[in-house]
Order: sequence, then structure tokens, then C-alpha cells
Amino acid sequence: MSQTYNITGSGSFLSNLVRGLFIAAATIGGLFLFAASAAFAFFVVAGLVVLGLVVFAFFWTRAKLFGRPFGPKAHFEAARKEMEAKMKASGTPFRTGSLDDEGPVIDAHRTPDGWTVDD
Repeated sequence: MSQTYNITGSGSFLSNLVRGLFIAAATIGGLFLFAASAAFAFFVVAGLVVLGLVVFAFFWTRAKLFGRPFGPKAHFEAARKEMEAKMKASGTPFRTGSLDDEGPVIDAHRTPDGWTVDD
């Protein structure tokens, strides 16, 4: 004959007390592990932010001290100004105005000799 065990928890007062203490300890331990991992993640993120700020400050300070442009917009503007200066020095005409000064372009098409534009 086989024996059956009741696992619903209707045991003695002492077994219920031990089970309750075990559940409470497991809950406290789980919360502690959660808090520890959250604190670790916070310090990792904070460290990355501080490292990013230090790198940004280094490159910004280096750019200001040596008079170099900092950032993509500044690099583009510096390159554009340098290109304009080279073109003016070589005598190449450099147009900075809009196409409205010359009128609208109505048609552009490819010919055997190259592209042509008809006004």
C-alpha cells in the first residue's frame, strides 16, 4: 500500500513557523540581491557618464587651446572656409549666391558632348 503526503501545508504549528521564516528569509535575500545588482548597475552607468564627460572635456579643451575646430559642424565650416580661401587664391570664381540670380533652370539633358542646360 502506498502512502500519500499532504503538501498543502496543514502541518503542525512549528512546521508552519519554520516555513514562514524560510519564506521571509528568502524574500529578504532576494530583495538584497536585487538592491545590490541595481546599485552595481547604477555605478556602472554613472562611471560611463563620468568617463564620457572627461573625454568630452579633454577634446573640447584641446580644441580651444590649439585653435582647432571641435565637432562635425565646426570641422565642416573650417574645411569650407579653407576651400574658399584656396579657390580665391587660385583665381577660380566661387559663387556663393543662389541660382535665382541667373534665372530658373528649365531643362537639363545629356548630349554626346556632355550635359547641357536650356533656360
